[in-house]
Amino acid sequence: MAAPEFVALADVLRPPREARVPQPDLARPLEVEHDAAALGPPPLSLETREALREARLFGARLADAFDAAAARLLRDLAAHVLARELQLRPCDLTALVARVLAGAPAVRLRVAQADATVTAPLPVVVDAALAPGDAIVELAGGALDVRLGVRLANVLEALT
Repeated sequence: MAAPEFVALADVLRPPREARVPQPDLARPLEVEHDAAALGPPPLSLETREALREARLFGARLADAFDAAAARLLRDLAAHVLARELQLRPCDLTALVARVLAGAPAVRLRVAQADATVTAPLPVVVDAALAPGDAIVELAGGALDVRLGVRLANVLEALT
């Protein structure tokens, strides 16, 4: 008979079948015998209980590590795909600004030096701290950050 390909931890830790058959208690009278099924399985030893506890903890830690690695891989993959797409076709900043202006009254637009020629129905100011494709739309009561990193973070957060 071939050895099984997969052996569960519970099968390894479980005592052999013959070891689970209850032995008669010689201190008890013979007429008080119980059915073997009514006695249930023998209690687990301290070592076995500890091994099972460690196995469960290991499984939980492994599941947590997998979830974290999968989320990190998803973020890295999305960032890589987006960076490649932006190399092939840069961000259409004019269309992005038009979408933002449709939903919020703006007073000024800050862009990178490379995007200084963007056309917008409001004053455009060059901001050396911004990268190409990034923009900050200044509103009367604050600013709306539409930099690439912020947009990417919002997309990735929506995926999780």
